[in-house]
Amino acid sequence: MKNLDKKQAVLCRHKPSSRQRIRQQHLTRYIIGFLFILVSITIHAQIPQELIDKARAAGMTEEQIQKEIAKHGKEQNGINQIIHPTAENIVSDRSQPTQQALPPLTEQRDEHKPKQPLEDIVFGREIFSDKNLTFEPDLNMPTPKNYVLSAGDELLINVWGDSELNLKLSISPDGTILIPNVGPVSLSGLTIEAAENRIRQELGKIMATLDGSQPNTFVSVGLGQIRSIKVNIVGEAVAPGTYTLSSLATLFNALYAAGGVNDIGSLRNIKVYRNSKEIANLDVYDYLLNGKYDTNIRLEDNDMIIIGPYEQLVTAGGKVKRDRTYELRRGETLADLLDMAGGFTGDAYTNSIRVKRKAGDRYKIATVNEEQFQTFVLQDGDSLMVDSVIPYYDNRIIISGAVWRPGEYELSPDVHTVKQLVEQASGLKGDEFTGRAQITRLNPDFTSSVIAINIVDILNGKAPDIELQKEDQLYIPSLFGLREPYTIKVSGAVNAPDTVLPFRKNLTVEDVIVLAGGLREAASTINVEVARRLKDPSATRSSNQTAETFNFTLDEGLAVTSGDTLFTLEPFDEVFVRFSPGYQEQQVVKVGGEITFAGNYALKKKNTRLSELIKQSGGITPDAYVRGASLKRKLTTDELRQIETLLQLSNNSKQS
Repeated sequence: MKNLDKKQAVLCRHKPSSRQRIRQQHLTRYIIGFLFILVSITIHAQIPQELIDKARAAGMTEEQIQKEIAKHGKEQNGINQIIHPTAENIVSDRSQPTQQALPPLTEQRDEHKPKQPLEDIVFGREIFSDKNLTFEPDLNMPTPKNYVLSAGDELLINVWGDSELNLKLSISPDGTILIPNVGPVSLSGLTIEAAENRIRQELGKIMATLDGSQPNTFVSVGLGQIRSIKVNIVGEAVAPGTYTLSSLATLFNALYAAGGVNDIGSLRNIKVYRNSKEIANLDVYDYLLNGKYDTNIRLEDNDMIIIGPYEQLVTAGGKVKRDRTYELRRGETLADLLDMAGGFTGDAYTNSIRVKRKAGDRYKIATVNEEQFQTFVLQDGDSLMVDSVIPYYDNRIIISGAVWRPGEYELSPDVHTVKQLVEQASGLKGDEFTGRAQITRLNPDFTSSVIAINIVDILNGKAPDIELQKEDQLYIPSLFGLREPYTIKVSGAVNAPDTVLPFRKNLTVEDVIVLAGGLREAASTINVEVARRLKDPSATRSSNQTAETFNFTLDEGLAVTSGDTLFTLEPFDEVFVRFSPGYQEQQVVKVGGEITFAGNYALKKKNTRLSELIKQSGGITPDAYVRGASLKRKLTTDELRQIETLLQLSNNSKQS
């Protein structure tokens, strides 16, 4: 040891001798042997974890521990469960639902399906991708009487009356529970109802008042913790595989966990096998369309769910309530598909339906009449189109324009002329253009022709009434619709400048000034101007004159005192209220520093000099330094613009 360095000495010190290795192996075998002695005498057949830890501490690897356990006849699957316990061995409490021990169905399915527009998904498949419809089993419901017990279930046994007893017992792997003073009772494979009868029978052996015609002791059995089960899903599922579910899970729970069916999977032929026998065949459409829930059976451990491919996919389009692609079974007819699609919409043409069908290397169209709906059998790939009714009327006439009730009316024996139609529409509004109305008529070749009429003469009996035909459209123009909107504009020294007012007859200058908010303090009352458009529809040459103007003087009450006092405005007149040249707002300057009376001063005139302002403020103090006086002035917008221009020119010259 003296010739070894420190590192080698440490290695030698930690390397066990052959005698130590033999001792560790004997210790490990002793621990494992003791471990299985415990297994043979315990109900739950669980190996204490501390013994496994002792085996590891003795220097045994995981592989060596497994080999030692295997010598005692344990299956490899059981070994892994002992050494690496998982959530699959956990039994969850119904008061704290199974989802705490098992991942929720929404996690197990892991959003297998990509999001698609609803119209692109085969009808029914969307229920397994809807986050708002999880099909989670209700763990707080009363225990179903037909629930079949198995290892891992926990029973709550309550006895009351002359005797009282409360027990919480789990069914062991051999299918029994151990009742104190009674012994083991086999319950695996029994329904909860049958288990209650058997427990009552066994307890009756030690409780005399439990049986008889008038018992004084009573017993009830309920389910506490529930076990988990494994279900195999194969075939055309989005995510086939083995799923761990609650023992209360149903077929829909399993399908949701697997993400539903894939693009070729069938929703109408989902089979469940138990012990190699078919026990259920689920048609999801029965649930969606008819509310039938009978085949949504409760699953048991090792059930096999097989999802086959679809038989037929047929598309219903056009005027049906649910225009989607549907899965059909062989032999189902057009009438069956219409029921699935919710029937026709209100504007559907129901006498016949067009069906597109593959015919060899091309397509063909089949026209199916209404009496054939019940017998026409659909095939895979068929696509049907339900047309709408033709947008054409047999007895419609239309009136629009200057009437009180424009719209569509019936061409009938009571309403079949122009005058009758106007009266049916509650008459003219009063703004009608009397010179011309129009009837637009649809010709037999579907071209249109126009008939001009004088509507007032027809209504007054001065012109013969005109007989109407179906699809005739009577238009009576309004005066307001034949010209641009009449307006008047007010601008200048009013409280709401640039106001545009709708024209009204008899409006005066005073009226529009009031409507524009009245005069401002700066307004001039001696120079109010009105500009009027020039219009001469019969002119043949242009004129140098662009407008006609009128000037007015107002008094304090806004009454016109100069000009035409009876003057009224016309459409498109513009009223200008000038600013008074004699109005001047105060201009204030601030004087500070070595001045006798520092403060703000109002300028008395526009050309006030600096010396006058100093004199007005009492003059300078003896300590004033006149040569150091400064003047600060707020720049006007024009001055700011000039400075910015100069700076820009200076920068450009520097860059060049």
